[in-house]
This record gives sequence, structure tokens and C-alpha cells, in this order.
Amino acid sequence: MCRRYVLAVEPEIVEQYVQPGKVRLVFRDVLNHGERSERASEAAACAGRQGQFWPMHKLLFENQAAVWGTSGDGLVNLMLDFAAQLAGLDQTAFAQCLSDRVTLPALQAADAEQRSRGITSQPIFEIGPRRLVGLQSFDAMAAVIEEALK
Repeated sequence: MCRRYVLAVEPEIVEQYVQPGKVRLVFRDVLNHGERSERASEAAACAGRQGQFWPMHKLLFENQAAVWGTSGDGLVNLMLDFAAQLAGLDQTAFAQCLSDRVTLPALQAADAEQRSRGITSQPIFEIGPRRLVGLQSFDAMAAVIEEALK
């Protein structure tokens, strides 16, 4: 339910506010689910090194049940399967990035920074000076965005 709701609202936010250049959408990782959070965040970061963060982000949200049902080496293989679905992604470079865990230190540092700001769970949306905790409707987010744009 959570993943579908986030994916339903996010495209509207992108269409109405990000694409016209009114706001910038930034995703900040919170590694609050151990190995699964780390591996999913690494997959998104490794795809991001090739300009494909958001497509991988979408796949990860759409397939959260598979991520939750997988552990250990199976998680790496699952991330490789997701990467294979991204057109134009250099699979060899992605696999090497994931295998070498080159993005993990930066993800851990970002997680520590989030935690120092009191952010220990998701979703949390920061719009201007406001912090919205939990799932939000498009209308609720749009109202806060519009207020911040004034």
C-alpha cells in the first residue's frame, strides 16, 4: 500500500512542480531496514552514477515485496535483475559498482546526517521550512508547496 501510494503521488508532484522548474525533488536515503535498505540504496546510487537513479527508484518501490522477501546474495541478484530492466544501463559497470559497494560509505554518511536531524524513518517530506511525516496526498503536498512558493 505505501509503495503504490508514494508512486501515485510522486509523478503528479514531478509533473506539476519539478518539470516546470518550480521545485527540486531530492531523495535522501534512510538506512532503517538493515541489509535490505543498504542494498536497495546502493542499487539506486549505482544506477544513479549512470543517470538512472529515478528509474531504479521506481523499480525498487514497485517491487518492495520482492526486496523484503530476499536476503544475502539473493539481494544482490535481485538488484542485478532490476538493473537488467533499465534500458541503456551498462550492466557490467552497475554490477561492479554493486559488488565493490563503492556507494555505501556515502550512503552511510547521508544516513548519519539524516539521523542527526531526527529523521529515522520514511517517508518524510521537507518542503521549505515544513516537515511532513508519513504518507501525504497530492493535495496536502501541493498546498504546502504552494505556500512555500509564495
